[in-house]
Amino acid sequence: MRFGTFSGLLFFIDETWQEIEGQKVAALGGVAIKHRGYNAFCREVFALKKRLLGAVELRDAELKAKKCFANRAFRTRSEGRQSKLLDAAEGLFGLLERHHAHTFVIWTVDPALISLRSTHTTDLSKAYVQLLFGFRTYMRDKATKQLGSLNFDQRDFGSDEAAACALQNYLVRTRGADWPRHFLTVPSFTVSAVSPGLQAADLVAHLGAHLYAPQARPELAPFLARVEALRYEWGKGSQKRHSIRQVRA
Repeated sequence: MRFGTFSGLLFFIDETWQEIEGQKVAALGGVAIKHRGYNAFCREVFALKKRLLGAVELRDAELKAKKCFANRAFRTRSEGRQSKLLDAAEGLFGLLERHHAHTFVIWTVDPALISLRSTHTTDLSKAYVQLLFGFRTYMRDKATKQLGSLNFDQRDFGSDEAAACALQNYLVRTRGADWPRHFLTVPSFTVSAVSPGLQAADLVAHLGAHLYAPQARPELAPFLARVEALRYEWGKGSQKRHSIRQVRA
């Protein structure tokens, strides 16, 4: 692969922490989409937000799960009025389906894992390790001769620096693994407002946390079903696995 000719897979990753039925739940959400189709996906997301939310620039009308899936959004729809944010969320999942994207969710209620990120630059959390294993299986099956790019939402310099170092150390130093064959070992951190991929990952992470107790908010069921419909599956019979799962210490 020469510089300027990257044509692999893009993985967008976001994190969420929520209290659901009195339980603290943390989740990682991932979206995998082909690099070659990503520009078209971005154009279509912008057109969707322009039509529904009046966006003028790509950064306008950022789709955030807390707003899209707020109680008032569902109340508006139940009253027979249009909920533009719910319509936009549904439209985004439609575009993910159109572009053959796949979803990944790692969720946990384990107090030892609830922070998701480690503060140590040489220690990658178990939740992130499990997410990477899912990504690697995907690369081995779907893009054996390409590379995957890991893309995160910017949070703050200190946290992002520690996360980047921990991830890079894990990918490069893990013995007996083939991580560098499948991934660019330097992750990318981007402002989510200008990244439709990260906005999609935010929705996926938020919904994925509700796997802990789907009955807590039954109105989310159709959206959670769309996340699960886009999950990646591999193996056969008793060895069948998929990209949405709970992790424990």
